[in-house]
Amino acid sequence: MTRRVTIKDVARDANVSIKTVSNVVNHSGSMRPETRERVKRSMKHLGYQVNISARSLKTGVTNLIGLGIFDFAQPFAPYFADKVIEAARRKGYGVIISTYESEESGIAEIIRRNQEVSAAGWIYFNDQPLTHEGEILEQPYPIVVAGDYLTYDKVDSVTMQNYEPIKLVTKRLHVSGCTKIAVLGSPTGNPRREDFESAQEGTAWLRIKGYLDALKELHVAVDWSMLIPCKKLRERDGIESLRSFLAVHDCPDAILCMNDALALAAIHELQRKGLQVPADVQVTGFDNVPEAEYSTPSLTTVDPNLDDYVERVLDMLIERIHGYSGPARRTTIDCSIVERDSAQFIYQSSSRIE
Repeated sequence: MTRRVTIKDVARDANVSIKTVSNVVNHSGSMRPETRERVKRSMKHLGYQVNISARSLKTGVTNLIGLGIFDFAQPFAPYFADKVIEAARRKGYGVIISTYESEESGIAEIIRRNQEVSAAGWIYFNDQPLTHEGEILEQPYPIVVAGDYLTYDKVDSVTMQNYEPIKLVTKRLHVSGCTKIAVLGSPTGNPRREDFESAQEGTAWLRIKGYLDALKELHVAVDWSMLIPCKKLRERDGIESLRSFLAVHDCPDAILCMNDALALAAIHELQRKGLQVPADVQVTGFDNVPEAEYSTPSLTTVDPNLDDYVERVLDMLIERIHGYSGPARRTTIDCSIVERDSAQFIYQSSSRIE
């Protein structure tokens, strides 16, 4: 069994005192910036991790993990948080939550803010690309990242299928008679086909890549005006974007929304304009948040199987907390389609994504 790297090892490698290393670990003390950086390099080089058991004895904090997630401006965030809390409680852990605003620097903002929080490890749900190849993830405590962005093998990560379910939904809408299928939630900035084709990360990017490939396989020409951009995948942005689109375009046969927040917003705006869902236009979402089942009409959506998703996130984090030091792992959780009243498909195969 590999010997655990200790604070003494770091002090020896960095040629500093044990107290100096302790100050770096606890983000305290006064020292030259170059000294602090030298200690951090030694910690990274040696693979040092904070001894959670020792810290718990000192601070009295035990079995506590952190969840960093974007603000609760759309329903997925509280849904995910509830699932984490429920699953963590079953495993004997409490959860503290720190949120960030999507307009700012994302999880980098709260990683810096949370440096003095005595949690055994952190789950970060990331909603935007990481700069400097994820350098911010190099912390002396266990981290698991959830979301649809690259982590550059810095830490364990869990993502969901994005490309496959949207590709299947698009095909089913087409087979069901929808010839004009709009997408609500496209990235801003007039991206080109090659931008989507080369995309390796990003929720909307990967999902629209599936939409475009579905049309290609169906031999349907892409009408780029059907890609409706949204600044963020939130209700208010969806309403504003769809309202602007309908002011200059005829209503499409279907609106494929990048998440449930946009789908619920689309249903609201369409009904406000006197259009019926699904009689006049079919609407689909992605996330299967609790509100989806109780909207009017109830929402057809992609279910990311969040119970499995959260279970894998927590298992990975707890393994790290207990000392697992293997290479970074990346897991993708399967999705399935939940058909309700807002869109009714004609299909023969199972709703499971293959």
